[in-house]
Formats: sequence, C-alpha cells, structure tokens
Amino acid sequence: MRLAIKNVAPFFGMLLLAVTFFPVSVCGNPGIAVRGTYVLENTQYPQGLKKYKPSAVYIIYNGPYIKDGWRAAFLRGDTIINLKGMMDSTKGGIKAYRLIFGSKEEIDSAWQVDSKFRVTDKVFNLGANMLRVFAYDSTMKLTDKFVYNYAQKFKEEGKEVPTLGRLLRLEEVYTISDRNKFSVGAAWVLSVGINRYEGKAISPFANCESDAITYNTFFKEQYQRAFTIRDSVSNYNEYLLTGKSATKEAILNALKDIASKAGSNDFFVFNFSGFSNPVSFDSLNYATHFFPYDDKEYTRDFVSYTNRFKEEVNEKLISLKVLQEHIQVIPASNQLFITEAGPTEKFKTEFIKTLMQNSPTVAGILNKNRVIIVPNGFGLDNTHCGGQRIEKGPINYFITSLENKYNIYDLFRDGHKAQEIAFNLKSKAAACQVLRNDYFDVFFEKQFLQQYKEIFGDDNEQTRGLKVRAKEIQKEVGGLAGKRYALVVGTDNYKGKGWKKLNNPVKDARAVADELANSYGFEVQLLEDKPMDSIYKAIREYYRIAKPNDQFVVYFAGHGDVDEELLDDGFIVCIDSRSVEDDPVRNTYIPYLKLQKMLNNIPARQVLVLLDVCHGGVFDQKVFDKEKREGEFGNISNRNVLQFLKDKLQLRTRKFLSSVGSEPAFDGKAGRHSPFANLLLQVLRARGAGSNGIVTLSDIFKVLQTASLNETATLKISPAMADFGQVDAFSEFIFIPLEKMGTNEKQN
Repeated sequence: MRLAIKNVAPFFGMLLLAVTFFPVSVCGNPGIAVRGTYVLENTQYPQGLKKYKPSAVYIIYNGPYIKDGWRAAFLRGDTIINLKGMMDSTKGGIKAYRLIFGSKEEIDSAWQVDSKFRVTDKVFNLGANMLRVFAYDSTMKLTDKFVYNYAQKFKEEGKEVPTLGRLLRLEEVYTISDRNKFSVGAAWVLSVGINRYEGKAISPFANCESDAITYNTFFKEQYQRAFTIRDSVSNYNEYLLTGKSATKEAILNALKDIASKAGSNDFFVFNFSGFSNPVSFDSLNYATHFFPYDDKEYTRDFVSYTNRFKEEVNEKLISLKVLQEHIQVIPASNQLFITEAGPTEKFKTEFIKTLMQNSPTVAGILNKNRVIIVPNGFGLDNTHCGGQRIEKGPINYFITSLENKYNIYDLFRDGHKAQEIAFNLKSKAAACQVLRNDYFDVFFEKQFLQQYKEIFGDDNEQTRGLKVRAKEIQKEVGGLAGKRYALVVGTDNYKGKGWKKLNNPVKDARAVADELANSYGFEVQLLEDKPMDSIYKAIREYYRIAKPNDQFVVYFAGHGDVDEELLDDGFIVCIDSRSVEDDPVRNTYIPYLKLQKMLNNIPARQVLVLLDVCHGGVFDQKVFDKEKREGEFGNISNRNVLQFLKDKLQLRTRKFLSSVGSEPAFDGKAGRHSPFANLLLQVLRARGAGSNGIVTLSDIFKVLQTASLNETATLKISPAMADFGQVDAFSEFIFIPLEKMGTNEKQN
C-alpha cells in the first residue's frame, strides 16, 4: 500500500475539470478511479442540455475505474451510448458536461455545465490561439473574465500548440496559474473627477471632470492599439466616477471590485482629479487626504481646520494611506497612478512613500511594476502653452497628446521605450514653459529599487550579493533538497451548529495549491470540505513517505476556535466538527497541540504550517504562558544567496505563520481572497524576482507585518510567526521557484 500524492487538480474557470484519460491512485490502490472525458452520443443528451443546442457534448468523468466488460454496456469506443446506465453505475462519477458550439472546422465557443445543468464557465474563440473566458458562480453571477493566450503557455513549456478542438479534450484547459501567467493583460481603469463640491468652502474647478473623462477615453483607445485582439474593448474595464457619482463609497467599492477581478498580468490605472488637503492630528506629521464628493457640504471650518475634525475626516475623506491599503490587494503587476491634486510641495514624496508602504524591502518582495506621475508641488487646473490657455490639467494634456509613435502602455516595458515616453512628456512641459520646468515627475518604482540596492545594498543581509540566476540556484539546491510536499485544506461548509458557511477558504486553498504546484514544484494534495479523519489520514501518510531532505507545507483555511480556560489550546474546525455545546472538549476538532506533535515527527527537515483561521496565533503555546512572542527572527549575514541556501537548507525547520493572533480572522466577501491569502499569493507569484530569486518565510512575514498597520478594518490582519517542536536556531523556510520554461535556462 502506498499513497500517490496527486498534483493539484486542474481548473476550468475556477472549477474542477478532468478531460483526458489517465488513472489516478486513490487510497493506495492504483487504478481504482479514473478521470477522463467522453463524447456523449447525441441521442443521449439530457433534457437540461437540449435547450442549448450544442454541436457536441463531452462528459467530465471522475469516478470508478471502468472495466472492459462494464465499458461494453455503456460505451462504444470513447462515446457514451447509455448515459442513464452509466450514471446509475458510477454514483456521482459524472461531474460536469462540456458543450461545444460550432463546426468541426471551427469551434465558436464551449460552455461548462455542472451536474445540475448550471453554466459555470464559457469560452469564446477569438482566433490566434486565444480564448475569452467567463466564469460564473452557482447563481450565474460573473466572477471572472479574461483572455487566455494558450499558445504562449505551450510555447513556454516547449510543447506543440494544440488546435482548439484538441485543447478542449486535454485534461488541463487552464489552471489558476495559467490564468495569471498567460492571460492577455486586461486594463482596469479607475478615473475620478470632481469639479464642484456642495457649499462654498471649496472653490469650483473647471477641468477635473473633463480630465477624468479624457483619461478614460485615452487609455481605452491606447489599449485597443496596444492589444490587437478581437473585441479588445471588452478586455478594458472602466470605472468612471465624476461629480456626484464620485463618493467615498463608490471609489472604495470600485477598488474592491477591481481587487476581486484583476489578475497579476493585468494593468491598473488610477487617476484622481479633485480637491485634496494635508491633515495633521499631532501638528508634526501631515498626511494628504482626497476629498470625494459628499452631498453634505464640507464647511469652511472643516476645510480650513481639518485637524480639529478627526472623526469626520476618517468618515468622509480618503487618506493616501487608506488608498494604498485598498491598492495593495489589487494583484495587477502593472500599475499607473496619476493625479494633479497635489496640495503641498512635499506631495510627490509623500505619494510615492505611501504607495511603497515606506519600505523598499517590502516593495522589492512584491515586485510590482508601478509608475507614478504626480506634480512636484501644487497641481494646476489648466495649461498655458504657446500663448494659449488649454482647458486641461498640465499632466493630462501632456499624456493625452502623446505622439502617435508611442503607446502609453509601453510605460510598463523594461528598457528604453518607457524612458522615451517619459522624456516625451517632459519635453512637452519644457516646450510649453509650464509655471516651472520641474512641474511633474515620472517615477519608475522598479528602476528606483534597482538604484536603491546598488547604492545602499540590500537591507536584508542574509541574501546580500550579486543577482544569482535560477540555474545556479537549482544547481545549489540539487544536493541539499529532496521532494516538496504540500497538504492544502480549505473548508467552506460546516455541519455543526454555530459554525456559519464561509465564502472563500476553498477558493483560497485552490489558488495556494495551484501556485505551490505550478510555480514551486510541490506535489499537492488538496482537501476541500473534508472531515477530520481524512485530514489526519493525509498527515499520517506524509509521515510514511517524507524523507529528511524533503519540504512539507500544511495550509489550513476555514474556521478556527480557541479554549483559553479548560483546554488552553486552539483548534481547526472541520466540516464534521460538532457545535461547542455538543462537544465542549473538542473531540471532533483538530487541536493545535496534537497537530504540532504530528508535524514535528514528520521526517521532512523543513516543515511549515500556514493558518488562515481565527485564533491561528495560539498555535504558539507561549500565548497561554503569557510570554512575549518574538515577531521576527534574527538573520545570519551571508555573502550571497547561494551561501544562504547552503546554510539554511541543512537546518531543521519547524515554523508556523498565521493570519491573526488570538483574534478572529476576516474571510472577505464572496469570490474574493481573504487579506492573508491575497498577500501570500502576491508574494508567491512574485517568485522572488525582486529579492534574489527565492522566497523566504521572513519575506512573506515582512509583507504581512507591514499590512498589519492598515487602518481599514476589513483589510486589517495581525500576523503571528514562531517556531514549534524541535528546531535549529536561525532556521528559515525557503520557497525555491521552478525555472521558467521557454527561456534560455530550461530545466534539465
């Protein structure tokens, strides 16, 4: 008997999909189950599918192994000729249907329909090996849309690009990682403009609203020029808020919506044209606040003496800090910020520092491609150029009159193209002789971080040194590390009274599992809504198969519980955990102390526990001893990353990281990742590109620790990190990215 640790399940949209023939080992008996796709004979179409009038239907099968004699009763080749008999025999083995539309010569589209005949996904053929994908929840609400360039994926993997017909018969149409890496970057543009505020305290502007509209039109036209795909305009997502529609609620809701829908390959553009003011509550530290529209007028006292109205300021205005907190959970790597609402000479510095979270180290770990275009001081409402008055803000005028040989989206390119655009914008300012020659700046975050490292070195001494290529890292790791295993558990649904259904743990677990498998080479076992015994059984199997050089990650997302009185312990709540009233000693829960002992005995040298559950921090028993937990561990200074790997990979590591300490954790709205999962995924997806090619637990903790300073309640986390069990001093858990295929450094 042996356990075959399965790679993370593939996804069509964000839902389980299996579409080729191959045996899967379950519970130690190879061949006991099969995942595959079969063609459904057209006389067998269920009534619930006939109304769609597909040209072909495939059955997504995940059930008992089909023996030869059994096959003959229901199948002819790979075509199902007796659907009812097969459904009765497989007892739930048929998971979904794939509906094909079009002819054999050209497939127009394909839909995925679940076993209850609800449409969960639609893909449309855009030609040129591209698919437009729409994903839906069980209520048919759109949860995701993007354009998938599947040719790019197969080329990077060194494989022949399949026809669309062949692609739709493969097991993996796409995974979550594919969605992030090989989607054609969509544009998400939030443009805000307010000319007139209620009352007389704020003088009206002439061009803020027209600037917001002009930006939106310009970025849409530029996007269509830059990405010549069929119907490219539907890949452009506009959030235009002007005048009375530009309320605080509308602005923040737009940012939340973008955060829930954007992918890491996408473009995010933000513009605010309106009134702002510096506010200080201690007479020392000033922070700029944007004034959204409010139908209750801002009084003269409020505008002139804002520091006297702290509660009202927090309720009505949007500080740069709050803006940054909402932006930090937007996964789009390419981000552009424009505003001429500069109220002071220090506005540019404040804006840049706030967006970078006052930490070049954290900014480097997240590795965003951010461009910031702001005035060096006070912003202007119109432009004088060549003796003419132009009814546009200067930055708006320079950007929207960009020469045709350029495209504004080239600002995100590496190299001279972006610099040429920046020079072109500055040249226009010089030609117009705007108020001052240094009226605005174009700030490239990546360029700044590179210069910062070259001048000051990396403040994280443990990996100080020259940039090391992935090939060198893989060579170094080869003799020090074994296999990489991950057990990922997500629980949305609970049978026990008092434990409410959660929105996102399964979604979070799927995304984490996919990233660990596809970017870091982990063999992942994904457990969704599984009972306590199944989780224990999975952990026990890792005790049997793990070797000393291996890595093992356990991730839990769901409800957590704590008993600080009788039991002095925290617990993972499982789908079959009974209510606290029915089970006061938590026999149907997974206690942290027991989990620690089990994981401490796993033979793998490096073990990491990630807990996105309420009260996850009490995994550290020092909490109950009232001892102060250290937030961060000391680091050994090494010459370079290779020496760091040599030192760290040989140390016994037992660490945990939780989203919160002893308090409740935020789950987030349906369809969105929790704040913890969102930031964890952003760091993993950066693949160490901005931090020496590796990702350490300390890197992740630094990002989470910075986010713990958030003022926005629903985005606030309080991460806890500590050792457990038998552990070597100064140990560190290290994630080592796989080499990217399709480059000059392919895997052997």
